[in-house]
Amino acid sequence: MKNAQTLMLYLQKNNWKLRCVESCTAGSLTAAIGAVSGVSEVLDRSWVTYSNQAKHEEVHVPLETLETFGAVSQEVVLAMVEGAVQGCEDNTLALAVSGIAGPSGGTKDKPVGTVWIALKRPSQAAIAQCFHFDGSRSEVQKQAVKQALAMPLQA
Repeated sequence: MKNAQTLMLYLQKNNWKLRCVESCTAGSLTAAIGAVSGVSEVLDRSWVTYSNQAKHEEVHVPLETLETFGAVSQEVVLAMVEGAVQGCEDNTLALAVSGIAGPSGGTKDKPVGTVWIALKRPSQAAIAQCFHFDGSRSEVQKQAVKQALAMPLQA
C-alpha cells in the first residue's frame, strides 16, 4: 500500500517510532504497515483492543470514559493514542482506530460505517476525526486503514 510506504519514510525522516491501537480494523492497519520492507526501523508495537476491557487494560482508557461516551467516540480514541505513547511521547507517533464495521452494531447516533481515528504526533496535542464509510464490513475496514495511513501525512 503506497500510503504505508510513504508513512514509513515520513517516520524515518523524523526519527520517530510508530504505535497503533486498533479496534474495528482488528490488526489490519498494523498488517498494512508491516507489509512494507524495512518497517522494523519504525514500527514499535501495536494492540488490538476490541473489547472495552482490553482498551482499559492495555492502553489505560478510563472505564468511565468508555461508559460515558462509548468505544466509538472522540474521547475514547484520544485516550487510546495517549495511552499508546505513554512514556515515549517525544519520539513516537501513534494512531488509534475505533468504529462500527458492521453489518450489525450500528445505532441511530452511530450507524454502521462510523469510524473515529486519532493521531498523536510527538510534542503535539492528539487530534481525532470522525468518518462515515459505506460498504461491507471489509470495505469499511479497508477505508479506515487507508484513512489512518493518510492522516499523519496530511498537514
